[in-house]
Amino acid sequence: MSDGSGGTDAFLAANLAALRGRFPELADRVGAAKGFELEPLTAASGEPSARIPDGPLLHSSRDPRAEARRLVRAVLGSAADTLVFLGLGLGYAAEACLESEVPRLIACEADPGALAAAFRLRDFSGLLADRRLGFVVGGEPEALISALELSGGTRAAILESKAATSTDPSWFERARRAVERWNAKGEVNENTLRRFGKLWVRNLARNLPRAAESPGVETLAGLFEGIPALVLAAGPSLDPILPYMKDVSKRALVLCVDTALRSLLRYGPEPDFLVVVDPQYWNWRHLAGLSAPSSFLVSETTTWPAVFRASRRGAFLGGSLFPLGRRIEAFVGGKGHLGAGGSVATSAWDLGRIMGCSPLWMAGLDLGYPDGQTHARASLFEQRALASGKRLEPASSSQAAALVGVPCFEAPSMEGGRLRTDERMALYAWWFESRFARPGSPPTFSLSPGALAVPGLGLGRIEELLAGPDRRAEIEDALGRAELMAGARADAAGPDGRLGRSGVAEGLRSLRAQLESIAREAEAAAEAAREGRRAFASGGDVRSCLAALDETDSLLLDIEARDIAGFLLPPLRELVGREARDLGESLERSELIYRELARSARYHLEVLSAADLAVPATS
Repeated sequence: MSDGSGGTDAFLAANLAALRGRFPELADRVGAAKGFELEPLTAASGEPSARIPDGPLLHSSRDPRAEARRLVRAVLGSAADTLVFLGLGLGYAAEACLESEVPRLIACEADPGALAAAFRLRDFSGLLADRRLGFVVGGEPEALISALELSGGTRAAILESKAATSTDPSWFERARRAVERWNAKGEVNENTLRRFGKLWVRNLARNLPRAAESPGVETLAGLFEGIPALVLAAGPSLDPILPYMKDVSKRALVLCVDTALRSLLRYGPEPDFLVVVDPQYWNWRHLAGLSAPSSFLVSETTTWPAVFRASRRGAFLGGSLFPLGRRIEAFVGGKGHLGAGGSVATSAWDLGRIMGCSPLWMAGLDLGYPDGQTHARASLFEQRALASGKRLEPASSSQAAALVGVPCFEAPSMEGGRLRTDERMALYAWWFESRFARPGSPPTFSLSPGALAVPGLGLGRIEELLAGPDRRAEIEDALGRAELMAGARADAAGPDGRLGRSGVAEGLRSLRAQLESIAREAEAAAEAAREGRRAFASGGDVRSCLAALDETDSLLLDIEARDIAGFLLPPLRELVGREARDLGESLERSELIYRELARSARYHLEVLSAADLAVPATS
């Protein structure tokens, strides 16, 4: 494999130097890798190619570069903004992608030796120097999820080298599933926005006083440093733990999710912190009629407003994930961010992390359906099923319907058995897995042996938790400090929960004025696009229309609230569909986008005007 002048060694050295400039640790691993071989070939085009020994070709034997460009054109027709290569091969496809100005690429190899072998055959230095290219090489292929998160992309497409993946089919299949899981998260986020976007905005406007009077979760940072915490979720495995809660509360801070509160109160002490983040009325019903005045509420400004009316020891808010919420926090002060992985249990775990609790214990976090059950027995889900059960339609029928209604599959459990679960639960599990892998993440143990196995989550026993020392005096001392923080912020907010900060009313007036300007400009632009479309259809001059649209775009880009108005817009690929065939279709789609933008701005104005009942017109 030498060209007689040390060419392959020269290629390897140059490529490793280029790789070391960006990924020094990976360069060391590739440089030390041995045992992976490629059989070099020269394509008819004169380009280097190769085959797996006694196996398939990595690239075309005629023109690998032209072949790569054809493959890339097919993939670029999708809505993806990130390309994942399952097998980099000799880099032709990656180079073709970069020629097409793809924002980001991630090359995956099961064995660093595969890169070493390829690096001996051609010059990769230009490709390796491009900052759009990243790598996942060896180790656990699920690390690809973290790489995708850090990339800043929103959707990934896969370009697979069948020859490369044949060297380790199991590793590459796991990498494929990791990409699919990450893409599913994006689809879930879009569907959630479509379903709850307007509800989030309405709730946030109604909760404006709470945003001012409640301190953020950032004020709790480190308050319970080194104190164990138990997070109570509402899975079926919660039931065996509940009889121990009086003793557990002496040894650990108790964090309870909303759906588990009813179960907990039947057995003993109120939780120290109750975590509620769901915006829906039906989620509030989990708390209706329950009393936990000794608990602190941890929530968000998008939660159903009735949640805040119950008697509590105090309340703390996580920072908003939404543009309107972030703007409100600019008026009333930041809150700090509480992790959101789609389940309230993810937020409860992250609260424990923020507060410095260690270790964290999880009860009722099944992430699946052990023995065909969906929730703890005293949860509202179970109680409603029991109450509605009939002789010919027992409660078990509701459970069966819940399980049949979603596609399920089996996955390993904590104790080594099999657990029935679904993609939604798998997404929650991925969130936990990604957080457990972060530096400084507290050790976390599950008290549910039949729960879904999650890398980084240990299996513990209730006896281990109960063997710990009594920490209740320390916990109560820290809770007292939390009460002082909550009370001080409420006093500063002014009487009757009304916003007392001098800049709030002025900030809201400015925001409404910006939204009104966006709505007005977008409505005018939609009309201009409509007129331009008509002119194009009749063979008329559309230059004035296009100039008006350019001017509108410049104006909109200068308005700070444009991200708020754009929040409720459907995904662009859903709005515009396929690429426009001519200027007429382009103008038609522009009109649709401007009308949606105006509609969103008007909706925000409507709910903010209703919020004037809670926010004084003057400070």
